[in-house]
Amino acid sequence: MPTAKLRANVPRAARVFTSVALLGLVASGLAACSSAERDSYVLHYTTYSGQSSDQSKTVQRWAEDVEERTAGGVTVEFHYSESLVGADESVQAALDGRADLAQVGSIYAASDLPMFTAVELPFETQNPEVQMTAIERLYEESEQFRADFDRQGVRLLFPLPLGISLVGSKTPVESVEDLAGMSIRSGGLTSQAMLSVGANPVAMTATDIYESMERGIVDGYTALAIANLPTFALSDTTPYVVNNGIGSYSSSIVIVNEELFQSMPTEYQNALLGASEDAIEMGLEEMDTLGQQSCDDLRASGTEFSAFDEAEVTAWKDSAAVSDAWVDRYAARDYDSQAVLDEYRAIIAEETPRSDYRDPLIACAAGTGA
Repeated sequence: MPTAKLRANVPRAARVFTSVALLGLVASGLAACSSAERDSYVLHYTTYSGQSSDQSKTVQRWAEDVEERTAGGVTVEFHYSESLVGADESVQAALDGRADLAQVGSIYAASDLPMFTAVELPFETQNPEVQMTAIERLYEESEQFRADFDRQGVRLLFPLPLGISLVGSKTPVESVEDLAGMSIRSGGLTSQAMLSVGANPVAMTATDIYESMERGIVDGYTALAIANLPTFALSDTTPYVVNNGIGSYSSSIVIVNEELFQSMPTEYQNALLGASEDAIEMGLEEMDTLGQQSCDDLRASGTEFSAFDEAEVTAWKDSAAVSDAWVDRYAARDYDSQAVLDEYRAIIAEETPRSDYRDPLIACAAGTGA
């Protein structure tokens, strides 16, 4: 059985069954010739995503794969929508035993996994598959990136899908200059980019966007992808959608408690890792499905699509200098943040020509569907 420290991760029924079975074997004098009982694990997964989100559906498919690979020896119990712990507690919850698996969003990771926040930097890639692959490769190849995970006692299993940034608005936004003076729901490092062009980024949860748009509290929103819109009733209530050129603007990952992982039989460890190898593909499939639904809703409601000019976006990136500020902030905390950023950009450069994936926003705006 798992150690006493990790006993909460094993269902009581499994522990009792093993004990009773062993007592029965001893009583009948057959213990010496019986096969050893195999530990079973129930892994508690905490997530801030809802049950029907593309991210949760990805983990559901992963969990089914793990259960099949372990013949039921490892199962996952889901705790959706912060019902177990808050999104900003995910890493610590996985460390202290309140959870075994956790969704960790980069927007909440600045204290626990600061180098992970490099993947929030705007203007780096328009391809979510490339970003997800880069996260995996940074974990495997960059000592500085991985050090935060090792220090916290957690292991990266796989990244979760998140599409590229858009601006949804009530009035046309035809250029970067049009953002000046607008109140835009935003978050993370995207807010710095918005501030640099005179927009007023407003922090609020995605669930509050619809009502805030209706009441005129905000003029629009960003730091969302097209696949997120149906969840928040925005896919049929947004007259204008712009590809703002920011690209991948955030990420989330699934982590596991490293001590728990190491305590598991080798075949169970291999099952978790083997299922994780397919997670990016599963995630993109789930994101495409919701992206298509959103695309259909937007087109049915008459939404107008546009994109900022590429040269204008390049000038915006240079003037905002968000990456420079990120490097300086963490260099002041003795991180070799420039090296992590250089590694991230080098991986993106290598992976971009290898991927033919198109984000659902780009596909929808082109009229080819998500």
